[in-house]
Amino acid sequence: MTIDFGFLSAPTSFPIGESLIAYSSGDTYLRALIAGLLNTIHLALSSIVLATVFGIAVGLAARIGHPLLTSAAKAYVEFTRNVPLLLILVVCATAVRELPAPRQAWMLFDGVILSSRGLYLPMPVFSGGWALGIAAVILAATTSVVWKWSLRGRSRLGSFPFASRAALTFCVAGFASLVVWVCLTTSMDWPRLTAFNFRGGWSVTPEYLAMMFGLGFYTSGFIAEIVRGSLAAIPKGQSEAAASLGLSTLLSLWLVQAPQAIRLTLPPLANQYLNLIKNTTLAVLIGFPDLVSVGNTALNQTGRAIETVSIYLLIYLSLSLITSMIIRRLERRAQVVKL
Repeated sequence: MTIDFGFLSAPTSFPIGESLIAYSSGDTYLRALIAGLLNTIHLALSSIVLATVFGIAVGLAARIGHPLLTSAAKAYVEFTRNVPLLLILVVCATAVRELPAPRQAWMLFDGVILSSRGLYLPMPVFSGGWALGIAAVILAATTSVVWKWSLRGRSRLGSFPFASRAALTFCVAGFASLVVWVCLTTSMDWPRLTAFNFRGGWSVTPEYLAMMFGLGFYTSGFIAEIVRGSLAAIPKGQSEAAASLGLSTLLSLWLVQAPQAIRLTLPPLANQYLNLIKNTTLAVLIGFPDLVSVGNTALNQTGRAIETVSIYLLIYLSLSLITSMIIRRLERRAQVVKL
């Protein structure tokens, strides 16, 4: 048996139900795997944001001191940490299948529609195209360089030099002009009901919603316990000192304890993010076309098991290393600088 990745340029014979890029049956296997990879990254990022928001909220509720909030937060953590992830995903997949039909869809907000066909949102349509994106990237890079140059000038002279202030003013004016350009050239594409489904706007499938809420709900319990434990590790004298200054419990938590707890939170938080990224492989359970689901279909059609599994290995290794690198950079920024 020879190892050959030439099958990636061969045409496929299967469609993908949800893709962030244009894909149709007959495109190459490489494009199919890229579509699955983008679905995996999209799912992982949205689940990380959802899990982080829920986890921080529940972790802070456990430290507020209110008996009802503390009991509810403890029950939330114990439930999520002691129920298998597969069971949570099955429950979420079953729940989204019970959503109403398009004609009886729930109108959550103006233009935000939830039905058995998925979640539909208004989508901005940028008429600037690639020119708008290139201008934004160039302006952001220029601003970053000017800001670093200005900081070096301030550390040397004690204040921002006149040239750096002029350059920063030019960057701010550029951003303002870019925002005005976007506002004038952007239109909104609203979802609308046709015969049996919605058209227009931006939509996500029920399988995506089930995976996002399942992963976010499961991981948020672990993040909540990390947040609670990090806050509990702060010396009690810190909160007592804040109380002696007249700070309320919420202000003490926000201004005194939370900044110190960030350094303790980041290392275990990185582990949970890595676990969530790897748990996206369970999307094949409910039919969401992630990288593994698309790759398994390609494997069955081509018989290239070693090549396909090695692609899995390299991609998930790369995603994990990138996540670890980002968290390590945040750790270096949050560490205490000893003079």
